[in-house]
Amino acid sequence: MRLNGVTIAWPHGEKEAFRQRAAESVSVFRIQLWTAALLLMGSSAVGSSAAAASMRCRIAQQAWSPCRMVASSPGERWVLTWNQQRVEFVHDGSGQMMMRVAEGEDWREVQPFWTADHSLCWGSVCATGDVPLE
Repeated sequence: MRLNGVTIAWPHGEKEAFRQRAAESVSVFRIQLWTAALLLMGSSAVGSSAAAASMRCRIAQQAWSPCRMVASSPGERWVLTWNQQRVEFVHDGSGQMMMRVAEGEDWREVQPFWTADHSLCWGSVCATGDVPLE
């Protein structure tokens, strides 16, 4: 690396570790950006919801069940509901996302991620299928 005519040598492996950390940061940012975009596009009006037949949800390794996404404040607050399950989400815009699996339970921070089967997950809660885009 050159800085004002001075060459700075990277210790062996540090340059590759830096590249890896940068790539991981970009990947997490992209997932957060896509999550926010999907929520904003999928919830153009307060109280809008996705049809239960178009999405499936699960917690951990449970069986997939038809579910519904309702956004009370698009991009900030949304709920997934199915069977007797209700999972609430809050996103503050800074990248911090909180999830509560049942009313009265503690909120916990989660990071969204995509799985190999194209499911979008937040911690142990996953959704797949036709995520609402309109």
